[in-house]
Amino acid sequence: MAFQAELRSFLERHRIGIIEEWVRRLHAQVGTKYADRPIDELMQTVGEAYDNNCHVLLHNDYSHIDQFIEMITQLRLKAGFSLSHVQMAFELFREIVIPMFYHAFAPGPFYEASTRVNRCMAYTIHQFSDHFQAMHEKWIREHNRRLQSEVRRRTAELVEAERMATIGQITTSLSHEIRNPLSAIKLNLQVIKKNAMLKGNDERRIDISVQEVQRLDHILQELLDFAKPLNLKRQPVDIHGLARRYTELLDEKLKQKRLNVRFDKDAAMPEVALDPEKFQQAVMNLLFNAIDASPEGGTVHIAVGVSERRTRKFAAIRIQDEGPGIPAELAGEVRKPFFTTKTRGTGLGLTNAERVARAHGGCLEIDDRLRTGAALTLLLPLEEC
Repeated sequence: MAFQAELRSFLERHRIGIIEEWVRRLHAQVGTKYADRPIDELMQTVGEAYDNNCHVLLHNDYSHIDQFIEMITQLRLKAGFSLSHVQMAFELFREIVIPMFYHAFAPGPFYEASTRVNRCMAYTIHQFSDHFQAMHEKWIREHNRRLQSEVRRRTAELVEAERMATIGQITTSLSHEIRNPLSAIKLNLQVIKKNAMLKGNDERRIDISVQEVQRLDHILQELLDFAKPLNLKRQPVDIHGLARRYTELLDEKLKQKRLNVRFDKDAAMPEVALDPEKFQQAVMNLLFNAIDASPEGGTVHIAVGVSERRTRKFAAIRIQDEGPGIPAELAGEVRKPFFTTKTRGTGLGLTNAERVARAHGGCLEIDDRLRTGAALTLLLPLEEC
């Protein structure tokens, strides 16, 4: 009991001096990694190491030092410290205190105190070896998993890119071959419709045929938009005015379903530098989707304004319908090329809209959490303006 009290008193009395000397030697003797660490940080870490070592010396309890070793191993591995330098850093404790024990204690207590220090250091050095090895193995396994995952992802992207390139070539060739006959059919149908002899069902059949030709022409345009590279020709434009004009182009389709259009505009909306032709393709695709999804007599909401995302400002055009919305299980699928739940269509509308947004440095947001309907927002960065 007398020795225990004497050792405790010594460790408490010399705590600050031993920590300061330990830090000084770390800076001077144990590599640049320790020399580059701030003094305040080393003082705190060495203070914790000292207190945990003292707990072992006084109580033969290694639970605290185990937690400390695990924490230091993680920190030092992340910072790029070698195992040998970490072991050398802890070995300094023995180099400092044993000479001090020699001058402070009688032979018997000196032997007991030194034995405890040696036992503590042997345990600590071995534990560092085990932890470093275990964590290195864990990190290597995780790194391999990440590499394998990255290889799979990039391989899939290459395969998909190759597939899309082939589809693009075929699409471009076929579209041009099909579009010319369609134009001729449409023109002839319009000429036939002028015949005064046509009445009743015959006239209605002509109208249906013209509508179907227009639908096929729209499908071909979607395929061509998907196949063509996007080369932007930017100019400052009023996107609210453009959105109104695009809506007017779809007036006939809106009337067929007796749909209303409600516009909301931000008064502070500036002009946006974009490619009007590509922007039209994107907005028209979103409007086609909204019209198709809307119930008869419903309303399509179009809002144009400034929106902020992660401190960046975007010009936003949001198109919301009152249809059935997007099922949760399909939320991740609707962006994929050629995916569609419609009986008719290419499934390229959203793909093409998103391509246009990304080409401008923006993105397409899909809000599928509404009570009714779905909202799609085209975001274009105002920094580009």
